[in-house]
Amino acid sequence: MAVVGKKIGRLDIRLVRGDTQRVGGRWRKRNMQTGEITPVDLSAWAGTLELRSPDGREQWYAQSCATMTDDGYALADIPAAAFTAAEWDVRRTGQWKVCARNPLTGARRTIGWGYWVLSD
Repeated sequence: MAVVGKKIGRLDIRLVRGDTQRVGGRWRKRNMQTGEITPVDLSAWAGTLELRSPDGREQWYAQSCATMTDDGYALADIPAAAFTAAEWDVRRTGQWKVCARNPLTGARRTIGWGYWVLSD
């Protein structure tokens, strides 16, 4: 039986300084024989949101995912005060990624990714 993960597509997001925001993704698998799509249980996994520089080399922000669900969601809540420091005056764009790590096997999977822009 062949079961494969759905290709993770790019999703670009807009973050607003001073607002509480939720960023994440959903992991589902498709059974290639039946076409059935089922979510992956992430409730025992640990997730992290990373905001990186435009070239992806520097990590500027990291937030643990507070919500990891049995129907495949990994969601991080960004607090309103996250981007109030002066350094964010020049950090206006970059790459983002949400990864999940299985605590038993150490396997790491990308749940969502794309580019972000920060506005006031």
